[in-house]
This record gives sequence, C-alpha cells and structure tokens, in this order.
Amino acid sequence: MKKILYLFAFSALFLGSCSSDSSDSPAAVTLVKTMIIDNADPADDDFNLLFSYSGNKLVNVKDSGVVIEQYIYTGDKLTRINHPEDDTYIVIEYTGDQVTQYTEYDPDFNSAAKTLVTYSGNTFTRTVYYGDLTSQTTLSYTEVCTVQNGNIMQLTRTSSFGFSSTENYTYDVKNNPFKNISNYAVFQVLDFDIEGNVNNITDFITSTRHDITSFTYNSDDYPITEITRDMSNVLFESISYTYY
Repeated sequence: MKKILYLFAFSALFLGSCSSDSSDSPAAVTLVKTMIIDNADPADDDFNLLFSYSGNKLVNVKDSGVVIEQYIYTGDKLTRINHPEDDTYIVIEYTGDQVTQYTEYDPDFNSAAKTLVTYSGNTFTRTVYYGDLTSQTTLSYTEVCTVQNGNIMQLTRTSSFGFSSTENYTYDVKNNPFKNISNYAVFQVLDFDIEGNVNNITDFITSTRHDITSFTYNSDDYPITEITRDMSNVLFESISYTYY
C-alpha cells in the first residue's frame, strides 16, 4: 500500500471549469486541506501538499504550490488522473459502478500498464499487464485483496514467474483522513496513494518487514499526526494533517 498521492510513476488530474483552490470551496464535511510528509531518509523527498476540491470532489493536489495531480470526472465518476509534471495519465473504466479496468500511460516512453479488476465476495483481484501505448499483453503480476469492514486486510501478490508474497494490515477504529472525498471506494481499487480504507493502518506486516504507525487525533477522530517506524523502532516517516 502507498501513502497519499500517486507521486511515483503515474499520477494526477483536472476538473476544468469546476476547478478551484480549496480555500474557494468550503466543504460541508471534513476534508484534508494540507498534508506535510517528512521522510527520515534524506535521500527520500519530502512533500508539502495542498488539496483542492469542488464540493467533496478532489480536483487537484499541489506540492509547494506546483500542481502535481489533476482529477477529471465524467458525471460523478472519476475517469482520469493527469500528472502534469511527467505528462503521464491514468484512464479509469467502469462496468456499472465498479472499476473493471484502469490503464497508466507514459507517452514519453511509449509504455503503459493495464490493470483488469474482478470481484468475488469480499475479495477483488487486480491483474496487471505491460506494453506500449496501443496494446498491453505482457502479464506482470496479480494481486488478490481481501476486504473487511471497508479495509483491505490482506494483499497477496503473485508475479508472472510464480513468486508470491503476502501483506497483512491492522487498523485503528478512527476516521481515515480521506474517507469523505467523492469516489473514495474507487481509490481502494486503484491502489494509488489515497488508500481508500475506512480506518488507518497501524501495522503493516510481510515476511521481511513490520512497520508500526501511531497517530494523534483531533476531537472528531481524524488523524492530525502520523508517525511510522520499522521493526527496529527506526523512524521511517512522519505526516501532519490539517482539515477544512
């Protein structure tokens, strides 16, 4: 699972005429205004993020004043995410109300990754294929996600070579900072940095890793600080939030 915002290979978004800075769009519900991410490793980037909305639709995200993500909607559905700095973008497709495919495009490298999503009971499966901008047919890996009470409890990833790994998650009972944004459940399926879980991850465990996250909360049970340490109690990352 990733932390907020698709700040890696792909990312983004824009809402055209409805777009505005968060300060111009007062919210009727609790929405994240700022998120400051400090990484303990000097080699890792830090982020000073500002979130802008139209109603409760996330419109864009700025890092130190520069737009790094823009979100596009068709009606009420999130259908595209643009990453202006890298000129990459993501197209999201639905069957009914469920995301069944999303494709991440990188025109500069003539490459793309297509993810097919299927659902069964309390699990959904992501199958990822790589290729060029026209066709993506090379299997990379599959992920099976088990969901309970709105949270992904376990993720099992199997590569095209048959190697498998499992991630297990434990949660608190407080509010996830982003639970009130539009299309929130969609983010859980997309596996981007807004995780789409109802609550907050306190333990992340694999066969070789155990990260522990502690929080402080405001009076409405939303996190205001988040500190993550590894299994040796070494600081990994600290995050602070403010809200509208």
